[in-house]
Amino acid sequence: MHVAARIRPVETIWATGEGGPLSLLPLAIGGVDKDTMEPTIDNPHASSKAAVLAAPILRILSLSLQHPGNAEELLRWHAPQLLAQILAHLLCVPISEKHSSVIERPDARNEEVVAAVVLLAQAPKFNDNLKVPLFSKLLLDLKLWSRCSYGLQKKLLSSLADMVFTESATMREANAVQMLLDGCRKCYWVVPEVDSLHLFAGGTHPRPVGELNALIDELLVIVELLLGTSQGAVASTDVQILVKFLLDCPQPNQVFIDNLFCFSREVCYASLFLQQRCFWIDRTYLTINKFLSWQ
Repeated sequence: MHVAARIRPVETIWATGEGGPLSLLPLAIGGVDKDTMEPTIDNPHASSKAAVLAAPILRILSLSLQHPGNAEELLRWHAPQLLAQILAHLLCVPISEKHSSVIERPDARNEEVVAAVVLLAQAPKFNDNLKVPLFSKLLLDLKLWSRCSYGLQKKLLSSLADMVFTESATMREANAVQMLLDGCRKCYWVVPEVDSLHLFAGGTHPRPVGELNALIDELLVIVELLLGTSQGAVASTDVQILVKFLLDCPQPNQVFIDNLFCFSREVCYASLFLQQRCFWIDRTYLTINKFLSWQ
């Protein structure tokens, strides 16, 4: 009769409590509001020290997903939405000067978080029900990362471009083209719209046109790669999304329209048509499909 057995921690962490691996997340939170139970930064020094644990905990989560029980717990407790809320808090935690001996550069902690999030999003190998929400909530939502520095946002976009070659099916299922273009519109417009975010790099400096255009270039590389891997009806849908993006673009001073020309023949023709015929197209009466048929 067996009374004890040795089991690897990665295979049993799902049974440690409600949420399984998610039970480690409170270790990365330095303070919680007693009424709303939302993370707070009442003590910046304590919050900074706790936030250093975020990247290791995210790496533990990615390793734990090798066992199906852990993935089921993450799904049951809506882990992608929960992680997105916690990341939004962690990315706002300041770097404590008392803690500078551990974190040498201001972005070092957040760079580790980005690398850990990328690893976590790719961890569910055979569970698309978890993998797709992780991509859409943690990687493709640019609003989540808009408070970060220019270098960190560029690193995230570069990582997404690298993942297109191995995760194109997952990114397409997560509606990556639409999400990225929506994020571009909300976060990187030089002339903000009503619902645009004014939080670029923390909102402490004016919105730098050069850096915004550089981020748009990185973003359009991802869109171009995704469009290059799409076929059939999916390619047609992506082209319609791009043309709608061009029709809605209110930014004549930004240099991203020329970058769209190389994406596909349809987008190039549609863009040239818009430049040669300067009139307003009412999308209520003229569908994109008919617009493309004029080429």
